[in-house]
Amino acid sequence: MSINRINKIILCSRIELKSIDKIDFYAEASNNIVKNFCDYFLPQLKYNNFNILYTFNKLEKNTKEKIVLFTRNGESHIINLSLYKYSHQLYERIIYLDKKFLERH
Repeated sequence: MSINRINKIILCSRIELKSIDKIDFYAEASNNIVKNFCDYFLPQLKYNNFNILYTFNKLEKNTKEKIVLFTRNGESHIINLSLYKYSHQLYERIIYLDKKFLERH
C-alpha cells in the first residue's frame, strides 16, 4: 500500500473529541510543529468537531511554547511543545488526552 493511500485513510477518518471543549495555541508563527499541525490535522479536527473553539495567541516574552486544552468539566491541561518533534506526535497526544479525560469522568 502506498504512503499516499495510508495518509488518506488517516486524514479522512472521523475523529471526535468527546471531552475537550477548547484548544489554545501559544506559539510563534515560525514553529514548524504547529504550522504542520494546522495544515494537516487541524482541518480534520475542525470538520468533525465544529463546536470546539480554537484560538491562536501571541507568545509572551520568556514563556515556553505550549498548547492548553480545556475540558468540558472546566479542567485544563498544558502541552509543552518543546517535547514534540513532529506534528503527528502532537495530534496523537491530543487524541490520547481526550480519551483519558473521558475515562476520568
